[in-house]
Amino acid sequence: MGALAALAALALLVGCAPGTAIKSAQPRGEIKPPVFALVPDRTSIERFDPPGAGAGLTMTVATLASNPNAFPVVLEAVSYQVVLHGDRVATATVRPGVKLDAYGVAPLSFEVHADLSGKGGLVRAVARAFASTPLPFRIDGTVRFATSSYTFETRKALLVAGATLARQTVAPPRLRLDEAATRAFMLRPDMPVVQVVVEVVNPGDIGYFLYGKDLSLTLAGQAIAHQDLRPLPLAAGQKGRIDLAFYPSPETLSESGNSALQAALHGVPTLLKVEGSLYMDVLGVDSFRVPPDWEIAGFVGAQPGAP
Repeated sequence: MGALAALAALALLVGCAPGTAIKSAQPRGEIKPPVFALVPDRTSIERFDPPGAGAGLTMTVATLASNPNAFPVVLEAVSYQVVLHGDRVATATVRPGVKLDAYGVAPLSFEVHADLSGKGGLVRAVARAFASTPLPFRIDGTVRFATSSYTFETRKALLVAGATLARQTVAPPRLRLDEAATRAFMLRPDMPVVQVVVEVVNPGDIGYFLYGKDLSLTLAGQAIAHQDLRPLPLAAGQKGRIDLAFYPSPETLSESGNSALQAALHGVPTLLKVEGSLYMDVLGVDSFRVPPDWEIAGFVGAQPGAP
């Protein structure tokens, strides 16, 4: 019996050895896990690409982790799950390894990277966050922390919840005429074409569809033709290409307009401009007009008979 008692005592000591994790066990008694308080001013949607332009979301949830104990603890890891507008979108683990003094606090951010493909309701809710409707979120998870003697891991529970808007506003595109690719040519003996190629960049953190209605083409200051720009998806921070084909009707042009068109068709460098109203559409929830000072301008000139 003495040997059995010794073995039992040894097993008890091993089970209570410092540094042993107690998985899925809520700390009891005087030991409490760290808690998290939302910092609204630092919580926001950082990037959003609607379907067709990436279907992705990047978001930061900023909190203050606080130690409710009268002794220091080390916040070792938080394994968390993110729910946006009722949809679970991401799981991740953050390992801050930060020491929290007795009743101390420290900043801790939860990064959210979510694929929104196939989540139509959520996509609309995210888009509305750019139109003054806060996006609700919740973060559940487990917390691993250590005292001077033991390591604990809590059961899964609500860590923080709230709602947020987008930090950024929609940024207008940067437009530049690609003169090397822009050309004037005859598609058929009776059909001149001015092909306008534009390099476009979305410099912001919000993806959108760029479109335009009744864009006007002028050559050497003369109105030549009109064309619409079909919706072009532009992901946040990405480049794209606009390819507009204008079809002037020589019989309806003024003498000056015809002269400008003929000059471009015969390879004479001719000043070209495209003007009109451009819009940025965030998934049909809201549209933003590109500021009226945008401009596509440069020179066009093609070799005679270019295909």
